[in-house]
Amino acid sequence: MKAIIFRILLSLIIINIQIVFSQKKSKESMKTVLRNNVYFFTEETGPYSLNIEVTKLKNDEGNLMLGLFDENKNKIAAINKIPIIDSECILKIDSLNSGKYVVQFWHDINNNGILDMGIFGQPKESYGNSNNIKGFMGPPKYESMIFEIKGDLSIKMRPIN
Repeated sequence: MKAIIFRILLSLIIINIQIVFSQKKSKESMKTVLRNNVYFFTEETGPYSLNIEVTKLKNDEGNLMLGLFDENKNKIAAINKIPIIDSECILKIDSLNSGKYVVQFWHDINNNGILDMGIFGQPKESYGNSNNIKGFMGPPKYESMIFEIKGDLSIKMRPIN
């Protein structure tokens, strides 16, 4: 019995080590470029701008955290610690190509850098998705959050919780 438990524990340790090393490789291969206070995860640039206005935030505490993804769920850009003034944030992401994108944000009220979750996995902090889509019994379908950039674009977002 002890031998079986030992083998199971050893297998779990080996699997955990493999996962940790595979995560390190993926992080190392991803180059981050900082342009205009926006972290880009691609070196490609384009001629278009995306203006984002987030309104109806609960308060001015903390910061807004925002991510821009392509239609294949690849992270394109991120902005951390966007100041909130009068329960609103206005920001601009330059140098985008035409294409299909998704924006997601959360209001990091306690400035810990993560979206705090409740006991049952529901977010404790406000969050939002492009097209102001709210999921039913879980996150919304990714396809419903996609919007298209064909030129300079302005979008308005608000928390969905």
